[in-house]
Amino acid sequence: MSQLPSSFDGLENDVEEMPFMEKIVFHCKQQPLVPLGTLLTCGAVVLAAQNVRSGNKRKAQKYFRWRVGLQGLTLVALVAGSFIYGTSYKERKAREDQLREKAKLREQLWIQELERRDQETQMRKKRAEAARLKTQAMEAETSKLERELKDLEAQLKK
Repeated sequence: MSQLPSSFDGLENDVEEMPFMEKIVFHCKQQPLVPLGTLLTCGAVVLAAQNVRSGNKRKAQKYFRWRVGLQGLTLVALVAGSFIYGTSYKERKAREDQLREKAKLREQLWIQELERRDQETQMRKKRAEAARLKTQAMEAETSKLERELKDLEAQLKK
């Protein structure tokens, strides 16, 4: 097909053509819990590292546990988001296919309507031509009758 843009172009084409930073922003908006969980996990690791340096083993252990929990929640958010996005992607594809079919049907109906109008126009032209020919024939007959009438009047006057 042509390379012209279409309203039926899928989202996957747009994502592939996006610059790197726009892709990141797009995916962060799509699944906001994943970057949030990643940031919280990194924060827990940083706090744990600070407490290890300062020698506070209890707080370091607490933050390492938070890291494990946050990492697990981030993974759950990633899997759940992928599942939800995957099913919505399939639904969107099915809806796009339905819209394509509907557009094709509309196009076919429009073509049929144009053909019907074209046939009507051609029939009108034929009827107009027939009426024009009939009018010419009637005018010829009228002029013939007028000549005969003048001839008869001329014969009566003599």
